[in-house]
Amino acid sequence: MESKVFFIKVENGEDISSLAQKASQLFDFANFKNVINKNDMVAVKTSFGEKGNIGHLKPPIVKAVVDKVKESNGKPFLIETNTLYIGRRTNAVDHISHAHEHGFSYENTGAPIIIGDGLFGEHDVQIEINQKLCKYAYVSGVARAANAIVSIAHVTGHLATGMGATLKNIGMGLSARGGKLAQHSGITPQILKKRCNTCGTCGRWCPVGAITMDEHYAVIDPKICIGCGECLAVCQFDAVKIAWNESTANLQKKIAEYCLAIIKGKLGKVACFNFLTHITKHCDCMDKPFEPEIADIGIIASTDPVAIEKATTDIIKERTGKDFFKDAWPNVNYTIQINYAQEIGLGNMDYELIPYK
Repeated sequence: MESKVFFIKVENGEDISSLAQKASQLFDFANFKNVINKNDMVAVKTSFGEKGNIGHLKPPIVKAVVDKVKESNGKPFLIETNTLYIGRRTNAVDHISHAHEHGFSYENTGAPIIIGDGLFGEHDVQIEINQKLCKYAYVSGVARAANAIVSIAHVTGHLATGMGATLKNIGMGLSARGGKLAQHSGITPQILKKRCNTCGTCGRWCPVGAITMDEHYAVIDPKICIGCGECLAVCQFDAVKIAWNESTANLQKKIAEYCLAIIKGKLGKVACFNFLTHITKHCDCMDKPFEPEIADIGIIASTDPVAIEKATTDIIKERTGKDFFKDAWPNVNYTIQINYAQEIGLGNMDYELIPYK
């Protein structure tokens, strides 16, 4: 059975207020109110962008969606999680301050911000999924507790996955730091001896007792370590090192498996937007002001995370006459994430595209 995907066209360079209005119209057109029950705690997931980035979706667009959630009698909040890499989005305090600097205040969006995996990324929930690559997933505790999720994804290229949109926004974006570690790395974290001050925090937080204190530094036992990333999350001296060594194919598959874990138990409670605007080769995690590489196309909406991704790639090919993501990252087969997501039951690549009139 085909999944329904809804599409509204935008003109190239259309202003933010018009994009916000169209997001509101598409919410209604896709009947996303049916995803939300009265008093549902609704996690509205987007990205606040990195400092210096200009492509991320702006507060008025997010506010338009927040307002529709409120009209549907839900209780919306903006959710993000701490990044694995070091920067302004590594801990909750700096992350929220950064979001406010980018205009994502309560006054501008109508919703509070909750960093979904805690102060340093320590607030995770282990979910058993028993997939090919991940038996367990370490996801944001707040995302797990939320009654419904509205994903507002900005479609971009990505150096490791080829394409970043809904699957990445949910699967990577709502995992805790330990989950991000598991997705990016295939080995046990290592201790940087010169940075470790033997404070013992990592050992106290380790859920399996894999960390002991030597005279001068912490020691991780690889036979006991389960790769949850708690040590990475709680170390305030940057003494825990990870290897960014996972293959692009496995990274994409893990993102899909984590997406499955995050929406587990939320059947019919997930709504997805993909914005095909300001599309660049690089993702919004880059701290540079990249200009768009193709003309703006439109906004897509669906409750099926697989169908919306497939429709996104099809529409871009149709409008540009080329496979943008393949051309941007020829050594990365971005279709792996979509094909695998269908394989594990996240959704359906067969879809009916319904244009807004």
